[in-house]
Amino acid sequence: MTGMTGFAWRGSDLDGRRRYGLTRATDPSHLHRHLGSHGIALEHSVRIPGWLERAMIPTKPRLQSRHINALFRQLATLSSAGVPLIDAMTMIAQEEKQAGLRRLASDIRDEIAAGTPLSVALASQPAYFDPLICGLVRAGEQSGELDVLLDRIANDRERSAAIAQRLRRAMLYPLIVLAVALAVGTALLMFVVPRFQALFNGFGAELPVFTRHVIGLSAWLRSDGWIGLTGIVGAVAAWLALTRHYPALRQIRHRVALRVPVTGCLIERAETARFTRTLAILMQAGAPLAEALPTVAGTLSTLPYQRAVMRITDDLRDGRSLALAIERTHRFQASTGRMIATGEAAGQLPEVLERIADRQETAVSQGIDNLGTALEPLIMSLLGLLIGGLVLAMYLPVFQLGSVI
Repeated sequence: MTGMTGFAWRGSDLDGRRRYGLTRATDPSHLHRHLGSHGIALEHSVRIPGWLERAMIPTKPRLQSRHINALFRQLATLSSAGVPLIDAMTMIAQEEKQAGLRRLASDIRDEIAAGTPLSVALASQPAYFDPLICGLVRAGEQSGELDVLLDRIANDRERSAAIAQRLRRAMLYPLIVLAVALAVGTALLMFVVPRFQALFNGFGAELPVFTRHVIGLSAWLRSDGWIGLTGIVGAVAAWLALTRHYPALRQIRHRVALRVPVTGCLIERAETARFTRTLAILMQAGAPLAEALPTVAGTLSTLPYQRAVMRITDDLRDGRSLALAIERTHRFQASTGRMIATGEAAGQLPEVLERIADRQETAVSQGIDNLGTALEPLIMSLLGLLIGGLVLAMYLPVFQLGSVI
């Protein structure tokens, strides 16, 4: 399913009145269904250029991941209770307080009312629903277990969101303390050190080396510090922009991130959990292993793991087992390969993949807690060294002068 395109259209309503408008749709047939759900018969349409589309068609409110999670949870709950899809989407559209989500639910409801399957309706909103979700919903529609697949999607998204939230909470306090330390240190260098420097100039004595370095840093910060700060910020922004556009640079960034102590291990475990969880869901939905793997690769966050999964796909096509293919990538723990080999031999691969994902997610959660616990004293020590070092540098000449007297 392609992305949304702007269309200028002409049609007539149920009363025969001529209607005109601008609407986004994936293709003319999608536009026809969309207008038909609003009681408008399409007579003629033409695609409009992207710049004109952006200028004339209002942009939909941007939804956060938690809003999409809420949509799936509500939809899964209503579907499992036996509520028809169109009624479920109507209830969500009427009762939802978030304007963007209410509008999204209304658009999906209109698509379903026009006879469009839910999977196609979701695929017409690529900004919010990736191919994996659309594929899972399509599998649920074909198997008659849509409510089960919706519940799995909701559980998976909520599980991933919970881990991400724990990571943000674990990192928030150390980052705040570090920011305060940098702010206090900068204030001391900018405003306090110059006052001591004026006092030291009256001593007429040679200052300690440490003090001279701190005074030099203060002078540079007051005169040229903004240049250095601008250069650092610009370099970081340029690097991030380049890595987004050039896969080779993004590969380097991801490789470095995977090699960072502690956090690199957490990323590896998180990628393993995402790989095994998504593959298990797809296999339980009836997707063949070789066809599921490319979809799984698209859900991973780092290029090294994405490419590892594509190599696994090639090995499977060459006749190798999944366990052997995983071992050949050197990206997964040996225990992961052994458990998968056991699952393949027993004919219970999806169940084993689920257990691996559970173990890895538990390890990630524990690692996040341990990381937060370890960072707090480390950051406090750095804060003490920074502030204490600046204070010591300012009082060393006073101590030196006192010893001479």
